[in-house]
Amino acid sequence: MTTEQRAFELAKTSNAFSRFLGEFSANDLLDWVSHELGHPEALDEYQQVGDMLTKATATKNILHIISGNTPHAGLQSLLRGLLIGAKNTVKLPSRKSTKNSETIPEIHAFHQSLHPELQELCSFTYELNGDLIESADTVIAIGSDPSIAAIHAQLSPNQRFIPHGHKISFALIDKPSVKNAQLAAIDASLYDQQGCLSPHAIYVKEDAQSFAPLLAKAMQNYGQLNPRSPISISESGAIRNLRETIRYQSAQTPEQYQLFESEQDTSWTVIYENDPTLRPSPQNRVIYVRPWPSDPKKLGAELKYLSTIALSPLSGLLKDAEYLTPARICQLGKAQHPHLFWHHDGFSPLASLVTWQDIHL
Repeated sequence: MTTEQRAFELAKTSNAFSRFLGEFSANDLLDWVSHELGHPEALDEYQQVGDMLTKATATKNILHIISGNTPHAGLQSLLRGLLIGAKNTVKLPSRKSTKNSETIPEIHAFHQSLHPELQELCSFTYELNGDLIESADTVIAIGSDPSIAAIHAQLSPNQRFIPHGHKISFALIDKPSVKNAQLAAIDASLYDQQGCLSPHAIYVKEDAQSFAPLLAKAMQNYGQLNPRSPISISESGAIRNLRETIRYQSAQTPEQYQLFESEQDTSWTVIYENDPTLRPSPQNRVIYVRPWPSDPKKLGAELKYLSTIALSPLSGLLKDAEYLTPARICQLGKAQHPHLFWHHDGFSPLASLVTWQDIHL
């Protein structure tokens, strides 16, 4: 298949998976190839650049090691590998972590919907062993930092490694409003904060404390129409333990802490804390509201893991976000919907998967 043929087939298949991959056409995919590789046919034939001919060659074998948080990253990674025409082995999360016979069934459904020639470029496994790692030219690993470090230690110097480890995101708004609360509730609720793009805190430049009850109402309204997915006993316990801690702190110093929570369950939790330090929440729709500090360095050590900052308004707060150099900046309410061309954790997703051959004329 040529790049154009792969783009056509992938766009046709991906229509049914737009929730995870976004909406795009074959021309959009070819524009993406052109954007990163310089020409839509860079993988098919030599292109002239000055007095040189150059051609991109896809890495032969990609090993995608994906986590079970959400289908998004795994599907996006596989899409990229297929677009450049590489062979793809997908290491899925262990069956022990799910009650289903298959983990991340969306990836299996995507594979079954592909054109037969593209299906042949995919294989799946639940076991990771030395032979599998050794056979890969490129390894893309999505998971916890300890897991990624263990994989990295098994690679040789001639293997390409693209890690996507622990990341954290947050939102920044100028002032409280019902609209900002509604948009923040979408970002904090969608996919139950399981992905790296999910905000763990909403920072407010003016009067953060008054934003917390607005967000609580918006979280409640969103949850009534879009209930949270079932969670484990341990996940529920972590939320209840945090709630009790904040309940005690708010009783001692109410000007420093406020707790807003769903009644009779843990379906959503909003915590106001008069401390700018960025910390991960227990996920599953637990969101902090914090004041924006005069010195952004006060956000603390988690800044080195920064993925996305969602802003409202985008133009008015862009300089604040750019200063922190996140990989991605977006409008509030769009945190979970990255652009097709986005650079996941700052990597060029297609250019990272090719090498080049040059002919000097």
